[in-house]
Amino acid sequence: MDDLAKVKLLLGISDAVQDTLLMFLIDDSKERLVSYINQDGVYNLSFPSDLGWILRDLTVRRFNRIGDEGKKTSSESDVSITWRDDDISDYAIYLDKYRKKNGGRGIARFI
Repeated sequence: MDDLAKVKLLLGISDAVQDTLLMFLIDDSKERLVSYINQDGVYNLSFPSDLGWILRDLTVRRFNRIGDEGKKTSSESDVSITWRDDDISDYAIYLDKYRKKNGGRGIARFI
């Protein structure tokens, strides 16, 4: 089962009406995750396949936020939702294992 099918299953979507939007969100979320992992500048980095669960979770979060972009909270009837500014920070503990840091211990120079 591919990521699109898994995201649709999580969202309870059975038709193909929103497939283009969901594929965009999947691709965009993947790019954001790779950007986080690659923030120290290691190039030619691909998305680790064992982090697919994070990709799907982030995609579902972003899909559910459509229409509430820029808001910190949203309420409807008795239901209230609070959005975070940075969804990726929730997964930092898992993503940091994949980061390849440049440098080492660092160098301090006094001139």
